[in-house]
Amino acid sequence: MRHDRAGGIFHPAFEKAALNGRVRRFASLLKAPGPFSLMGLIGRILQGASGLAGTDWPARGPAIVRSGRCGPWVGLGLASAWATILAAAPANRPNVILFLVDDLAYGDLACHGNRHAQTPRIDAFAREAVKLERFYVSPVCAPTRASLLTGRYSFRGGVSDVFGAACQLDPGEETLAEALRAAGYATGVFGKWHLGDEGPHTPNAQGFDEALVHTLPAMRRYQDPTLLHNGVKQEFKGYCLDIFTDHAIDFVRRHRARPFFLYLPPNLIHTPLQVAEELAAPFARLGVSASTAKIYAMLQNVDRNFGRLRAALQELGLEEDTLFLFTSDNGPCSGSVPVDRHMAGLHGLKGTVYENGIRVPAYVRWPAGVRAPAHVRRVTAHIDVFPTALAACGVAAPAGRKLDGRNLLPLLRDPSTAWEDRTVFLQWDSGAVPRPGQAFCAIRERWKLVQPCGMDSPRQQHIRDRYTELCRLQGRGERRIDGPPRHELYDLQD
Repeated sequence: MRHDRAGGIFHPAFEKAALNGRVRRFASLLKAPGPFSLMGLIGRILQGASGLAGTDWPARGPAIVRSGRCGPWVGLGLASAWATILAAAPANRPNVILFLVDDLAYGDLACHGNRHAQTPRIDAFAREAVKLERFYVSPVCAPTRASLLTGRYSFRGGVSDVFGAACQLDPGEETLAEALRAAGYATGVFGKWHLGDEGPHTPNAQGFDEALVHTLPAMRRYQDPTLLHNGVKQEFKGYCLDIFTDHAIDFVRRHRARPFFLYLPPNLIHTPLQVAEELAAPFARLGVSASTAKIYAMLQNVDRNFGRLRAALQELGLEEDTLFLFTSDNGPCSGSVPVDRHMAGLHGLKGTVYENGIRVPAYVRWPAGVRAPAHVRRVTAHIDVFPTALAACGVAAPAGRKLDGRNLLPLLRDPSTAWEDRTVFLQWDSGAVPRPGQAFCAIRERWKLVQPCGMDSPRQQHIRDRYTELCRLQGRGERRIDGPPRHELYDLQD
């Protein structure tokens, strides 16, 4: 087994076939020799997926399952055990807060080893929370947002990309806001919605009593933004996240006497990098590029507003019984060029299915329901948030609807509890209709299977370069690579 720069281990059979340019279909490796049976390994990855080729899929996704050309990929294990909500209703239903930062990388936090970022309030929260060490999301934002709010893979709800109809959540999906509102919760969203601006796709139509959000065209204006407040355009003065946090705190104050669900998804630290130069200057003096200095200045604003929200909860005596999740929608954008941000040893960027594109910071704090600090090292994902929140609130899962996620409460309460392995599937192949078998990964506790991008993608040159470098590091000298590998298999525990 040999190391790949992504931080995993590359199976020798894959390496040999890749270097010889012979890989055209993964099936050609099923009889590969080695110290263990690759057929048996792939069988475990593929197990249990036959139920996913039924009528539950929307017309445009997922391409990997719809296509008759997928061969063995029909069974990619998307049928991870469907969540069954068994918890009885708690005596006091907790409030729920989802704080979702945009483009925040795993290595962007000081508590993750970043020597330049200043995130003291988020770091303090992390020290008091349960850390989800291996929390995975989609490679880009709208699909992640859809999965967080529905507990299902985004393509089930028609969300496969970040533009046009491909980022409009199917109104037939039941969101976390709809489920909790039906159970008596006040619901509010303040920030970046990105699941549809009109008609049945708006946040008010998807279960939120109150919504102050960017429209998709106006999302690139951070200072003095035009926002939609319950569907009505309004002009605001100030910096967007300051405005969103002001309204979120007001929402909490007005609804402190009843349980509430607050969804606060800043559009920071997404490009464009709009922040006052005087705020970025201290970071530039640390020796990072101008763009990275702006990113860290924007992150400092996220940290400050995160602290403001927590202070309001503490002042109102609400923090003890609030289930609070802090996370990100995907990895770092390439807007920081050169990429001189702290990557925490992870490879890749937003838009890729390598670790740094899909593995993000995730912390859960609920003093009344979960003992912390603690570390959960199992594979967890965006699809788990919906069933976990419902279980914590004593709300039944939607009848007749399959959930892809699992209730994480047993793990949050005891990270050492027995936990059945499953396959988490992630894909992003830009366009309204993803191409079959392109740009996806399948993740289990030990193994990660990657098809990094379409075979005609310019990114393939990067893959060729990585294999050339691998040969050189092994001391074998330069070897000609006729073509990129079609798939990569990583051992995540070696």
